[in-house]
This record gives sequence, structure tokens and C-alpha cells, in this order.
Amino acid sequence: MDKIERMKAVFRGEKPDVTPAGFWFHYNGADSPAQMAENHLSLYRETGMDVIKVMQDYPYPRMAEVQTPSDWHKLRMPGRESAEYRRLEEVLKRILDGSHGEAMVFQTMFGPFKSTVMQFGDARVMAHARENPAAVAEGVRAVAESLAEWAAGFLEAGASGLYYTAQFGEVGRFSDEEWETLVKPSDLMMLDAAAKCGGKYNILHICGEPEYRFRVHLERFRDYPGDIVNWSVKDNGLSLEDGRALFRRPVLGGMNNKGNLISGTEAEVRAEAEGLIRSFRAGGLHAGRRLHGAGENFRRQYPGGGGSGPQFPGIGGRKNGASRTGSGVAGRP
Repeated sequence: MDKIERMKAVFRGEKPDVTPAGFWFHYNGADSPAQMAENHLSLYRETGMDVIKVMQDYPYPRMAEVQTPSDWHKLRMPGRESAEYRRLEEVLKRILDGSHGEAMVFQTMFGPFKSTVMQFGDARVMAHARENPAAVAEGVRAVAESLAEWAAGFLEAGASGLYYTAQFGEVGRFSDEEWETLVKPSDLMMLDAAAKCGGKYNILHICGEPEYRFRVHLERFRDYPGDIVNWSVKDNGLSLEDGRALFRRPVLGGMNNKGNLISGTEAEVRAEAEGLIRSFRAGGLHAGRRLHGAGENFRRQYPGGGGSGPQFPGIGGRKNGASRTGSGVAGRP
């Protein structure tokens, strides 16, 4: 199998020839699009990874200032005509050109609710959501309309799909009713973009915030569109096997980002990865883990890498032969 065939086998829930792997970093948001793309391509070439995740390390465009709940009614985000979108699209196109169609390329996107928090701060957004949820929902929906347009643009430009970060389902943040009003509708608008394009894929990454100890109501995302689903196994106590039963599709995850991937030897990383693959009894495993170094042979700060260090997923079904190891073993994003 080549890299694309291997990934498509995983999406179908089948066994690839080996467990595919990928690595990624956060990069410096001050880099030019040309340098940003080259950083991604250098990592791709050096690791020989099977899939490329294009990081979203440039800020979204500034929107109207929100000081009171009534301000959410005027919230808008620029569409594909904006300089911010064009910069991200340039990075994507350069990566597509530089990877020569050898691997699937996924564009990272944050959810609309997250994009408002990134601009106005968690405390302010949450306070307004409590005071006037209808106004906040209206503003988030307007942002979602623009970001869905961005998503369609990335897919039209050649991305294989979206790596979508679904957030704000943490235990203790919103009630089910609040979440279904404020968060879920805009998430679905984004995820539907891939379905509408045809032949594209969604990688659904369910993520919690540190102030909530990364714990998430995973069952809320059970019906979200997504060809592969990822969550923090160690933070949520839901195993890969149980998660596959919950989501009824291939899953991504498994390795501890604060263990061997940071400080272990190559042999320890290999043993953990191969143990994870052996423990998964059928196809449809996409093993991965965010990390800050991959054992003794992985660079602590990859050239061009930014503040939070490398991220490392391995993607695949149960192996038929030897797993890919060394600096390309399986992990979770």
C-alpha cells in the first residue's frame, strides 16, 4: 500500500499493511506562508510520515468588539476574501504542491465557538452565554457561516478533509440544553462542509480545556459527522475499544503524551506503540498522541517548531506485519 491507500483503508475500518503514522508541531505564527509551508514539508520529508496535518497557527481576523451581550448581534467574520483566509490557503496550496500528491493533507480548523473565545476570552464569552444565550448563539452562528465558507475553500483547494477540533463539551461547563444551543449547531455547520464536497474526510478531535481537566461529555459527540474520532483516553477513562463501540467508527488515540513519548528510549516508545496495536483486536485504529518529544531520537524542538512542541499521531488499523517505529511510531494528536 502507498500512504493514501493505507489511510483510506483505515477510514474504511480495514487493516492496512502497517500502522501509518504522522507528526506535527505548532509553528511560529510570525512566519511567512512560504516558511510555514516549508516547515510542514521538512517534517514530512524527514519523518516519512503517512499523513500531513496543516496547523492553524495564524490568528483568525479581528471581528467587531464584544463588550456586552447585545454586541453579539453585530458579530461577523470575514469570508474567503479576507487576507487571513488567503494566507492560510497559500500555506495549504504550497504544502499540496510540495508533497506531490503522495499523502493525504488535512486542514486544521477550530470551531466557531472556540474562535470567539480566542478573541474575547473565555471569561467574557461564558458570562455573556449565561446572561443572554440567544444573543451569543446568534453571533456564533454568524461566525460559523463564514468559517464554513473557509472550510469549503480549503477543500476546493485540494485538502483531503478537515481536522476539526470540537470543544466546549467539558464536564461542568454547559448543561446539555445549553451546549445544544450554543455549541453543537455551529460545529455541525462546519463538519457538513466536507460531506457536501464529496470524496472528503473529517477527522473529529474532541478536546477539553485544562481548567476542566480535559474531561468531556463524549456521548454528546456520538452523532457528529467524522470518519475517525479522537479523544483523550487517559483524561476521560474511555478505552479505544469502548470508544469505538460508542462512536461506531474508526478511532484515533491511545498513547500517553506525558510518558515515553517525552522521555522514553526508542525501545520504550516502540514497545508502547506495538502493545497498543496488538491490544486493538480489529481494523479501524488510528493511534495518536500530542507530545513534546518522541523518545531519545526525536528532536525536542524541531526546526521551525513553536511553543507547544511537536504533535504526534499514528493512524491506522491493526497491523498485519511490523509496525512503523523509531521516530514514526503510532500516537495520538
